[in-house]
Amino acid sequence: MDGKEEMKKIFKTILKICIFILIANLPFLTLAHITSMDTFLDSFENPEDYICLNSNSKLLHSTNTKEGYLIIQKTSHPDFKIEESDTIIYIKKEGGLACSRVYHYSYIGPTKKYFTDNTDDKISFNPVYEPQIVGKVVKIVDNNIWNSISIKIWDISIHDLNLHSYL
Repeated sequence: MDGKEEMKKIFKTILKICIFILIANLPFLTLAHITSMDTFLDSFENPEDYICLNSNSKLLHSTNTKEGYLIIQKTSHPDFKIEESDTIIYIKKEGGLACSRVYHYSYIGPTKKYFTDNTDDKISFNPVYEPQIVGKVVKIVDNNIWNSISIKIWDISIHDLNLHSYL
């Protein structure tokens, strides 16, 4: 009888530990599923090269993105590259940030200029130059309570708890 009770205690302890580990890792599993495993793991290796913005923030109030969180890879990332149909965040000539999809790009000497779609789904003839670009949108995550919690935990873990950010 004593052995059975001890086995039940051990089983309950193991079950509690497993549930704790699952609950503690659930936000990370959610974000890894949403963003892709490569981006998720890369954010821990290069924490200074990723930022997350709420698309309805004052910075992006005039953009044509759906409401949610924008996970952005900054231009400082070692593998940063912009292709046609990528969504970029850039500084407008009159100030402020804008978010647009790249329609076409071309070179002027060593500098690229990007032509973007504006909010009317027409091509903007005011090009965006490389120095204006902050980064590209890797993923837009829906704005719900679980995603908000997951993103906040992820953001804290890559910027405040990540050992790479202190080295």
